[in-house]
Amino acid sequence: MREMNMISAIGQLRISPDRDVNLMKALSLIKRAIQVNAKLVVLPELFNTGFYPKNYELVEDNIEDEIDLILKLSERRDITIVGSVAEKENGKLYNSAVVIHRGEILGKYRKTHLFPLTEERKYFSTGNELKVVDTPVGKIGLMICYEVRFPEIARYLVRKGAEILAIPAEFPKERINHWKILLKARAIENQCFVFGANCAEGEDAYPGSSMIVDPWGNVLVEGGDRQEIIMAEIDIGEVEKTRRKFPFLRDFRNDLFSGL
Repeated sequence: MREMNMISAIGQLRISPDRDVNLMKALSLIKRAIQVNAKLVVLPELFNTGFYPKNYELVEDNIEDEIDLILKLSERRDITIVGSVAEKENGKLYNSAVVIHRGEILGKYRKTHLFPLTEERKYFSTGNELKVVDTPVGKIGLMICYEVRFPEIARYLVRKGAEILAIPAEFPKERINHWKILLKARAIENQCFVFGANCAEGEDAYPGSSMIVDPWGNVLVEGGDRQEIIMAEIDIGEVEKTRRKFPFLRDFRNDLFSGL
């Protein structure tokens, strides 16, 4: 039986050039979420390596080995953990969002749209499948950073049942206003909860501003510009209530877009 009312959290991580330190920081933030009985915590993009190429060489060949300590921490804890990590398979590197619960990876999504203004495409291969993961806290649709700019991705995930959109990110300060607007837009147009987990500080001075947004577009909590954990109590039942009271999603006309 899944949770309805629950404490949820975002671990706004300060990602450093040291992969092992990053993993320890992630563990620390997860432990803090556990201490307040949070049922869901979302971590930023590439929380193990950041976008530091020298770290890519250290990534384990098996994703379970790469996040072994996090899997072990979650074994006896009733918490769902979401975050993006650098994953290596058959010599290829992927930017992969993972969903973890009680020591298991419930689902994995490999980023399908790589950011064109950095070297992400130089190092990472693209995924080819969008993903909604059924979890004890609800159905979670996965997007990563740049993909928040594509409303088509969010709408597809919602049509596949997503009640929560989890968006790990490393969103830069130059466009942080876009980040805030886009997170609220994805929540409003899809009548779902949105968890935008950005990183903070670090060499690239990431601005934080992680947010949990409700199905009506209200910001329940917003992070500052430092490493921290932010929390809000949510009622997953609000998704169905909002969609039933305001049945906007039903009015979309597929026939007008059949050629796309």
